[in-house]
Amino acid sequence: MNRVYRKQMVEGVTIPAIIHNSSYFLIQMAVYADGIVSCWHKSDLTQFRQDLRRGWVTPTVPTGKWLSVFQLGDYEIRQAKWAYDEARFYKRVRAVVNSLNPEMANLYKTTQREIDKWEKRRVGFSASPTPCKEKPGFGYDFWDGESGYIFCRKQDKLYISPLTCYADKTVQVETLGENYYNMEEIEQLFAEGTLTTELKGEEWVRIEGLGDLLLASMDGLAEITAADKLGQLADDIANLVGEEDSLDVCRRAYHYYLEEPSDFSRERLRQKYEAVPEHLRMYLGDMDSRDTDYIRILYHPEEKREV
Repeated sequence: MNRVYRKQMVEGVTIPAIIHNSSYFLIQMAVYADGIVSCWHKSDLTQFRQDLRRGWVTPTVPTGKWLSVFQLGDYEIRQAKWAYDEARFYKRVRAVVNSLNPEMANLYKTTQREIDKWEKRRVGFSASPTPCKEKPGFGYDFWDGESGYIFCRKQDKLYISPLTCYADKTVQVETLGENYYNMEEIEQLFAEGTLTTELKGEEWVRIEGLGDLLLASMDGLAEITAADKLGQLADDIANLVGEEDSLDVCRRAYHYYLEEPSDFSRERLRQKYEAVPEHLRMYLGDMDSRDTDYIRILYHPEEKREV
């Protein structure tokens, strides 16, 4: 008999949660119809309850601690009004599974045999979600998406809102409902202040489904500019549709400079490098080098490259 395997799409939704891994990280935690929860690893409902009890996942953060919001910033929690404690948050997750799977049938249960097998092989599994938007017309197919966070002002209240780009070149801001926007409309929402990357000093912020937090940013400064966030969204859309993003263009200019070093190719590289959103430049190289060789070439050309 030949060995085979199959892949299966399991639908779910995301809800906000916090990972406590030395620091505190806001995540959109995927909860699937088969009872699997994605919390930086794959857990069934029993394992997820253990994740809550040991503090790996939490619905609260102590006052005075810092909350990290990916590609938006790190914020000190001055005060907070949390919506859930551990027990009630677990019930909420079970209720989400029940809404997706009213019969609570065929829930996945990780066996001890599986645990032993994968620990022996030092393999860990994630159940990372792929955001999706259903395509119109016949059939049941989706456009894939890429999600992040943004501050959204709505009716004089500030939210940390999920923001998702899709492969049909539309963008959804969860706080603004089921509307889909093109990039020109997203730019307008930034221009009018509905979307922003900045706190106005110390502000109360709502994370829908977790609570209200009085947050302050480090030194009172935005870690990411609106222009860089818009650049990131454009890059996300380019990746989703299979086009070059600003990092790809910059890497090509870098390799061209290495092959044909000159003032012209250095200036061309500088333009492409500075077109990359600043918070993404670290991804131009590998985990160790990051963008250090780009910086050497552009701003310290007298330094020789180590080979």
